[in-house]
Amino acid sequence: MSILSKDQIKANIQSELSDNNAGLISAYDVRHNMEDIVDSINQIVASGNFDATTPFTGSNVRAKIRNGQFGSFVAESGIIFPNAGGSVQYEAYPGATGVQHNSLANLAFGDPHTQYLNINGSRAMENNLGLKNNWINSSGSTLVSSNNRGISFEHLSGIAENVKLGSQTKVVFNSDNSSFDSAKGTARAWINFSGSGNIEVRDSFNVKQIERVSGSPGKFKITFVSGVLENNNYVAIGSSNARNDNDEGEDFDRNVVGLVKRIGDDATTLRSITFYVLNSEGNYVDAKVNDLVVFGRSKGATSGVPPTIIN
Repeated sequence: MSILSKDQIKANIQSELSDNNAGLISAYDVRHNMEDIVDSINQIVASGNFDATTPFTGSNVRAKIRNGQFGSFVAESGIIFPNAGGSVQYEAYPGATGVQHNSLANLAFGDPHTQYLNINGSRAMENNLGLKNNWINSSGSTLVSSNNRGISFEHLSGIAENVKLGSQTKVVFNSDNSSFDSAKGTARAWINFSGSGNIEVRDSFNVKQIERVSGSPGKFKITFVSGVLENNNYVAIGSSNARNDNDEGEDFDRNVVGLVKRIGDDATTLRSITFYVLNSEGNYVDAKVNDLVVFGRSKGATSGVPPTIIN
């Protein structure tokens, strides 16, 4: 018995098992050639040299279970895929549930995960998230225009941007279910100051400057920060009655505040308003406690639907 090549087996068969007219073929000739085939078949099949004859073309190759015994293909040298550029697979595919994400190659190549969040929300983001001009809302649907639902961000410069609220969106507070859908009800500017002696500003918002007019008592000019107001048609509310900020409730003067002269356009000059305090005797006085609150449209804001007028 010998392990022979396919060509050698064929040559032996042709020489030893020729036509038997002379009766020269012995049982040994038949037996040892059959034994050579049995011993050599593993090597012949394992060589994989079937490119010329391709005996498995048109048929599937299977390793079936027979009588509880498994028929497995053992690929110790790997599996080559000619249709994938000759790549070689050396490790078994563990299945969809067996692939560990961190075991994958080139996880950072080409920036595949521009932002990654845990699906259960257990981990906070580790960096800023840029959304460009996209909207955040409950559905995220692209089938319906989102520019009136949710919030988005508007880039203004390298150091500034706007947070935009959709026209069909309002802010609702869970604590009391109150809500607002516009900032026009919020004061655009305010100031609390003392006019007695030197002017003292106790607190303020969006006020650029306060000055005494011509050195006169009870006459002040208050200038607002640029861009706070769209025009000079704002609502101004002034008070100047208290004698001190810690007096009793009965300790007040009967002063009247005149908020008359409104000038400026935020182009050549800033917007301002005069704050004149006149007592019940008709004299201008420096009151100890003065308040001014201004409501109006911010720059660029629309006026909305005007009220109905009935004369």
